[in-house]
Parts: sequence; structure tokens; C-alpha cells
Amino acid sequence: MQKPYGGSLNHWALILKSLNAEELNKKRKQRLRKKLRTGEFQELGLSINIGFNKETTTFDSALDKWIEFVESKGWAFGGGGNEHPKEFSGFIYQPGRGTLLEQDRAAIQEWLKKQPWVTEAVVHELQDAWHGYD
Repeated sequence: MQKPYGGSLNHWALILKSLNAEELNKKRKQRLRKKLRTGEFQELGLSINIGFNKETTTFDSALDKWIEFVESKGWAFGGGGNEHPKEFSGFIYQPGRGTLLEQDRAAIQEWLKKQPWVTEAVVHELQDAWHGYD
């Protein structure tokens, strides 16, 4: 059976699933490594946790400032939070094809240090943006 966009059902199931460590290390042709975003085509992103001072800013304002920064760099952010416990968290990645670099992680940390409304921030290590989640 063919999908309307080409490829078999098994082909699309392979592309859409997250690969475990054994599957990531499997030998594949370059074309498939690119489709699966593995090997030299691996894309990285990072998780963040940001606490904010509710007395100096609102949740909506803090999130707006954060999203404005992220979008100014051409990145995307998926996540959220709430006013109780005064924090938000999520994942930052390069939309489309691309990866974040260690310099991007450093830029995020530097920007967060300069924000007076941030009470605490954890910028996690770069990690595979497509695979390795349970």
C-alpha cells in the first residue's frame, strides 16, 4: 500500500519513530541517515528550565521576553509553564534542517544572566533533537 506522498507505510513509520541507541548505530546509507537525522546529519537542541521573579514580571511578560530572544536568533521553543511555581521550561531547537551549537548554548546562558527577572536558569547540555527520548 502506498502513501499519497510516496513511500510505503513501513517507510513512513521508520521516519516518524524515535530510534533507540542500537538503531542509531546501525549502518545505513547516506540517504537514509539524512532522512533519519542520524550520523553526520544529527541535529541537536537543548532543554531549559527558567525561574522568574513574580514581583518584577508576570509569567506572560517573562515568556514573551524569552520567546522574543529565541525568535531573534532564528530558533524555535516548545514548552511552557505557569505562575505557580514561577517557572517555565522547554526545548530549544533549530527549525527546519539545522542544529544548535555550543556557541548557541553559551549565548543562551549569557542572555539569561543579564535578565534581572530571572531567578534561576538551567541550560542543559546539547542533545539529539530527534532521538533518544523514552
